[in-house]
Amino acid sequence: MANKKKLRALDSAEKERRRENALRPNPYLGYNHNALALYLLEREAYAIAEAELRRAVWLNPHEPVFMANLAWCLFKQGRDEEAWKCLRQAVGKNSHNPRIDQIAAWMGLSGGRIKEGSDAPQE
Repeated sequence: MANKKKLRALDSAEKERRRENALRPNPYLGYNHNALALYLLEREAYAIAEAELRRAVWLNPHEPVFMANLAWCLFKQGRDEEAWKCLRQAVGKNSHNPRIDQIAAWMGLSGGRIKEGSDAPQE
């Protein structure tokens, strides 16, 4: 009985994954993965959070906050170069988002902006 429930749950998860894949890119997808990733970041489960954020970005490349959250996750893992690249992409999509500015400030940027083509904080 327990195995049947487990198989049904796995089948349901696979159906959901296929549905998301068929609908992407879509501005309504990815928010559940982002929310789960933020929870995982709080618990310092960075590798799992990164996978969820990458899925969110893949499903909805229109949402710059997903990319900014991925930058923060990479930064927390000590992968600074990748983090700056992700943050630059997020800023390029929406340079006036308070969440992106907050993440930039956490990463040590004065004024919450990145110099074009540079990993150094803007002076």
